[in-house]
Amino acid sequence: MANIGLRNAKYNQIDHTTNKYKALTDSKVPVLGKMIDAKLTENRSDVSLFADDGLAEYDNTFTGGDIALTLADVDDATYAEVKGCVITEGEITENEEDSSPEIGYGHIITKVVNGVKKYKVEFLPRIRVTKITADAKTKGESIEFNTVSLEGKVMALNKAINGLQVGDWHKVKTFDTLAAAITYLDGLLTPAA
Repeated sequence: MANIGLRNAKYNQIDHTTNKYKALTDSKVPVLGKMIDAKLTENRSDVSLFADDGLAEYDNTFTGGDIALTLADVDDATYAEVKGCVITEGEITENEEDSSPEIGYGHIITKVVNGVKKYKVEFLPRIRVTKITADAKTKGESIEFNTVSLEGKVMALNKAINGLQVGDWHKVKTFDTLAAAITYLDGLLTPAA
């Protein structure tokens, strides 16, 4: 099985008052941007206890993770929302006191399994965007496209959110059709009834 594509970067802010994802505008899950690549790094403890000259106990507990995305672009309104900064009349102002909100995030990976396309949804119920950087370069003899990099901290849920359980940090499910994968991802990021 081989990954041959990446698409549908979607997110929604966690509403800690209702313990659900934020109400949707026009019933649409917000799009983060057009995907170029994504890298999820899982962090785990690596602790050993030796006793009587041998390994007595070992712990490999999930301690968090990191997500790095490359996107074609992030529009100003989305940038302000996921970074927790102010946008007024099209002008973004960032302040040292800004704090990124916790969001749920997911995307769809296109795969080929035995010659047949499948669509795998990867979902992270709780992340916080830590940095967004954009490359910029002068135009030379030829046009060169520049991209936006987004980094985030992946965390396990510390309380039940949107029907997910405490401790959940990653969900993955594969579908036969893109439409089914999109419906599933949108459902994960829609406020639970």
